[in-house]
Amino acid sequence: MAGRIPETFINDLLGRVDIVDVIGSRVQLKKSGRNHKGLCPFHDEKTPSFNVNEDRQSFHCFGCEAHGTAIGFLMEYDSLTFPEAIETLASMVGMEVPREASRGPKPDTELYDVLQAAARQFQRWLRGDDAAAAVSYLKERGLSGEVARDFGIGLAPAGWDGLKTALASFDEQKLIDAGLLVRQEGGRGRVYDRFRERIVFPIRNTRGRVIGFGGRVYGDGQPKYINSPETEVFRKGRELYGLYEARRARRGLQSVVVVEGYMDVVALAQHGVNNAVATLGTAIGQTHFETLYRHVNLVVCCFDGDDAGRGAAWKAVDAAFPVLSETRQLKFVFLPEGDDPDTIIRNRGQEHFRSLIGGAVPVGEYFLDHLQEGIDLDQADGRALLAELATPHIRRLPSGSLQEVLVNDLAARARIDASVFARSVGATWGPDDDQRSFEGRRRADQQEVGNKRLLHYVVQYPQLMDDLDPNVRAELADPDDASLLADVVRHVAQEPGMDTGTLVGCFVGREGYDVLVALAEEEPVLTKEALAPDLEARARRYVATREGAALTRKARETDTVEDAKRRSDAKAQQVL
Repeated sequence: MAGRIPETFINDLLGRVDIVDVIGSRVQLKKSGRNHKGLCPFHDEKTPSFNVNEDRQSFHCFGCEAHGTAIGFLMEYDSLTFPEAIETLASMVGMEVPREASRGPKPDTELYDVLQAAARQFQRWLRGDDAAAAVSYLKERGLSGEVARDFGIGLAPAGWDGLKTALASFDEQKLIDAGLLVRQEGGRGRVYDRFRERIVFPIRNTRGRVIGFGGRVYGDGQPKYINSPETEVFRKGRELYGLYEARRARRGLQSVVVVEGYMDVVALAQHGVNNAVATLGTAIGQTHFETLYRHVNLVVCCFDGDDAGRGAAWKAVDAAFPVLSETRQLKFVFLPEGDDPDTIIRNRGQEHFRSLIGGAVPVGEYFLDHLQEGIDLDQADGRALLAELATPHIRRLPSGSLQEVLVNDLAARARIDASVFARSVGATWGPDDDQRSFEGRRRADQQEVGNKRLLHYVVQYPQLMDDLDPNVRAELADPDDASLLADVVRHVAQEPGMDTGTLVGCFVGREGYDVLVALAEEEPVLTKEALAPDLEARARRYVATREGAALTRKARETDTVEDAKRRSDAKAQQVL
């Protein structure tokens, strides 16, 4: 895990970047007096109302009221996290981002240069005179030049050393380390291109850097697909093909559809479904789900309806359970045998495919239906077997609403007492008297976690405070509240529309800065739109809890000796 970005570096970086250059590379701006004006990228307009002020190093739209700094602009426009925005700004002024207390070896950054150069070369070959067969194949699959461009699709021509020769300016060992060249067994054998006579799909991380490639034959060769090997910058168990493109195509991405192959992702994008991703030759795992849920709150797994597809779905359930929650949804779609997303959307259209996704089965329903297959629930031993099969899986779910719903649903199917089954799976909720003292401690722990989550929400999306109930916002900003949360809300309330970068900057050199930087560097738990109602609910709970605690303290402070004696006597009578 990378260490924290030092405060001094962020200050130095903000002093070197020019917001006009940052925004001007993405939005067409025209000099207008002391400002630069252009069409706002955050809402549709025909008359420019978007202003960039070079003196104040800020932007403001008089149409939609969006405003902030270069950091906030990049986070919103490019759908970047706080550290990704810092990395982007640093690259623009030729600075390398340092990290404090970095763990593990630092990746060889030259590999990114090698892989990017290879991607450009593959794309040049696809536009070359010898690409007729590959281009014909892509056209037969219904792909346009625009989609090929957006996904950076290229061509690795026939021959053993085409890429090796084209990238001769790089050290041969670097090309091997990047997974582009293969050395024959023995360590001293011939070195040759890994990708030959294949359509090549660059695999990008969430920052848009090329980290590897997938290759698909367009003739009769075998194997049909090959992928880059694992390298310092490429781990198949962590990356997802198409996630970068999906985030770039849809600002405010809320859901993704997981499919099986590169061509499925690209074909869906060609027909307007641009939120599909694919694993890289591996089954979807827990780390994949953790990555996805940092960007969206709904994942729909789209599998073939055959035995292999249903086997893949069950593995997905097992991988997802430890990271699911009431705000992290998982659903399943099973396609007719012989079909895949590519053929369905080409033959039946976008609306039909979207209808299939709309009818996806929630994970809880699929989980119980799968376990119930072949079990006779009219027999006591069948019901007992269902409960026994489900227990180890439900134990892996985080405690919360989803676990509670599954326990209740299974209890209804197996005709057993839900509270008894809850205890058997180790659930920490329930009405039993012997759990009440534990529940009190648990509620206190949840309250602390909830307060941290609320602060996280405000740091990630301070603009949401503008739409919060004014009374609740005023309560959160109570001047008598000395918490970091209240301090943050007071700053946000003073400057509506504040972005994350500006907010963090307000605390430079002050207590709480390290906490805010850490929260800003975390991946968002939900999209802004999905998070808004949860933020308001948490804010109201925070205010109510604080007021309740204040009343309790006041009651204790004004308590008389007689009141205390009466309560003590009453308690003694109850014991007697």
